[in-house]
Amino acid sequence: MAFIHISDKIIMDRRNNHRHYQKSLFSEFQSEAIKPLSVLQQNARWVMGACLAVSDIFSIFLSFSLAILLRRFLFDDAMLTFFPNLIAFVFVYILIYTLYGLYPGVGLSPVDEIKKLLTATNFSFLVILAYTFFIQKSIANSRFVVASAWILSIVLVQLDRWLIRIVGRNLGFWGEPVAVIGNGPMGRQIVKYLNNNLRLGMRPYLMLDGYASFDAATIGSINKSKISTAILVIPEMSEKLQRSFIYEQRHGHHRRKGEKNIPRLILISSLSWVGSLGIIARDFDGILGLEVRQNLLRKGDQILKRLIDLSLVILICMISFPFLLAIMVWILVDSPGGIFYKQKRVGRNMEIFEMWKFRTMRTDAEQFLARCLDADPKLKSEWDSNHKLKKDPRITRVGKILRRYSLDEIPQLINVLKGEMSLVGPRPIFSYQLDKFNGWIKLYQQVRPGLTGMWQVRGRSHISFIGEERARLDEYYIRNWSIWLDIYIILRTVWVVLKQDGAY
Repeated sequence: MAFIHISDKIIMDRRNNHRHYQKSLFSEFQSEAIKPLSVLQQNARWVMGACLAVSDIFSIFLSFSLAILLRRFLFDDAMLTFFPNLIAFVFVYILIYTLYGLYPGVGLSPVDEIKKLLTATNFSFLVILAYTFFIQKSIANSRFVVASAWILSIVLVQLDRWLIRIVGRNLGFWGEPVAVIGNGPMGRQIVKYLNNNLRLGMRPYLMLDGYASFDAATIGSINKSKISTAILVIPEMSEKLQRSFIYEQRHGHHRRKGEKNIPRLILISSLSWVGSLGIIARDFDGILGLEVRQNLLRKGDQILKRLIDLSLVILICMISFPFLLAIMVWILVDSPGGIFYKQKRVGRNMEIFEMWKFRTMRTDAEQFLARCLDADPKLKSEWDSNHKLKKDPRITRVGKILRRYSLDEIPQLINVLKGEMSLVGPRPIFSYQLDKFNGWIKLYQQVRPGLTGMWQVRGRSHISFIGEERARLDEYYIRNWSIWLDIYIILRTVWVVLKQDGAY
């Protein structure tokens, strides 16, 4: 699909077969006509919504089918009379998903989708459960099957949505064509982000210079292409052009025969540091106000997060104890020394604590590293830059495996139980790094550091342990914290660990 750029000088001639030409902003793009979208592109929202609906129907049918088979296996009950109501139950799910705005799901972030899906699935379960109690037919409508299908659907619906988006991206039909107005650093960043995150369902197709001298014909040319969504990068647009787009959307002023007005405008503000999950829109008699919260700095949210941490840690320890015991024995057999290794890190309120890990290095690791760095300038340069080495000579054989799958981090559950860390949060830092984080450290010291966090799931070792990018990710997490964001990061962590992305 072509991605068209338009600059200040636009050569348009409406009398010449209604073709519109533009000069490319960048030398690598040649001048080309603004062509109307194909039928598939014009109906991309319907196509994506239909694909997600089919995926959800399949997932729900599969959930109930597996639940019925499970009941049959446990109770030797074929449950044939349950099937007549199955279609009605699936309809309930899809109706509630629709009411929660899950179709077509364009622009829905992973965190918001997890929240909406879990809430909608739980509500659907309660509706169906109330129905089974109301009719009082436990044989025809087994509450065991309904409850089992509920748990299965929470997993399968999300998984199948992920798969259908992958298929759609690979086949090239996933993504509604959008126009980006503003070609400065922020506009380019948005284009890059959308291209790298096509799961959001928006595909950059057209880019305009926000300070060009556009007339009515310019917006008309966008209408002619039948683009339905425009992203206005407000800091990179003139006030005149902002008014033109907003007026056109409100009144369809520039719409002519064969053209379609732009029904959806997405306004990008200069508050890029805030994020969106921590913002609540307020209406002051038609004037938009944005309430900015710092979620994880609120006492109530901190207590809730602590309760969740304790519950999950206790559950994880109970389930994985035999596995952890096997790792301990493995470490002892592989190399001489202790099982655990403790590092001093800076935590909440700038308190120093000892962070637990499984030992993955030689017992004389620090002295051995100093000798290696003195002997190898390239190795020293890598260490000074990232404070990590891709091929660290100190790591033992078992240590390499533990690090590859991040199993060496598991003992930090002890720190979570002690209240020194959280399951999710900013990665704990060393005391000698404090002066390198500048103002960000004021936010960091108010929360518990995490076993995993935004740094791990967004780049891990590909993003410097010390740097502006890492600080920005941690700041985003603190300001936008929610249970749903934690769930997303934990799920992403599992995926990153399995991929061994950036692990060394």
